[in-house]
Amino acid sequence: MATFTSQILIGQKHSYDSGIINISHTLYLSEKSRPAWILSPASDGSHDYSQQKMTWIPTLENMLEDALVMIGLYVLKDKELINMANQFFHHPNKDFIELYHDIDPKDLEQLYIRARKIESSHKIILSVFQGSSIVRQLPVLKHYQNDIEVCKSIYTKEFSLWSRQFEEFGDLVE
Repeated sequence: MATFTSQILIGQKHSYDSGIINISHTLYLSEKSRPAWILSPASDGSHDYSQQKMTWIPTLENMLEDALVMIGLYVLKDKELINMANQFFHHPNKDFIELYHDIDPKDLEQLYIRARKIESSHKIILSVFQGSSIVRQLPVLKHYQNDIEVCKSIYTKEFSLWSRQFEEFGDLVE
């Protein structure tokens, strides 16, 4: 069974404080046998989006950048990125895309390059859970032109079916 190993909140930065406001979309990474990014409009009722849920089967090498391209296309709706995607994707209007099959790798690289150049007032909060594959890909975030906050797992307490007791990893004290 696949588990969620990462969550991205997309919204606006607060003018004077940290954190995030006006969350418009969420993006979840499901991993195990076949990873998937699932993008959905926020479900808080304050937004009226006609957009449906989008699912991409990402590349293993660039899973995090695949998510950032999704944000550029479906949340920020960058015109240049959309034009490129319409040219590069074999079926650009699908709501389920498999990146290894639906786009040439050199064209996908061009989408990454464009996504890195998008300047926007949006903010991304990325939560990376224990065991997520994207933890090794985090340095790529330095190439993007927006506010980003990364939250990594520092403490885990889980009940083990093998030992029949709780196991703790990490520390809650700084």
